[in-house]
Amino acid sequence: MKKYLFLLPEFFIIALSIFWFLDNYLGSGHINYFTIVVFIIVSLQLFIKNKIVGIILGSIFFLFGLFMILAVLSEFKKITTIDFSAIQLISVGFLICFVLIAASIGMFYKSIPKKF
Repeated sequence: MKKYLFLLPEFFIIALSIFWFLDNYLGSGHINYFTIVVFIIVSLQLFIKNKIVGIILGSIFFLFGLFMILAVLSEFKKITTIDFSAIQLISVGFLICFVLIAASIGMFYKSIPKKF
């Protein structure tokens, strides 16, 4: 069970990339190649478990999560009236961002060498 718990960060990022791809494709008909690359790289990392790639991916996803918090705040600032959709935007946006940040910290922690 503990073995599968350590795979949770990668599974969340893979699920998030699939959701992002489907949202773009079904919403506008455009193919988001960035999400395909993220899916492939994280899926390979799940099987290969390269420490350096894990540290780099964890750092990149952490910075991306911080950037997305600013993007959610920017979208929330554009809303003139606070209603249910505004509350839903801020709560779901922050939830996704904070779970992404937690997953990236988990990936980073798993990849750092235990002995120096």
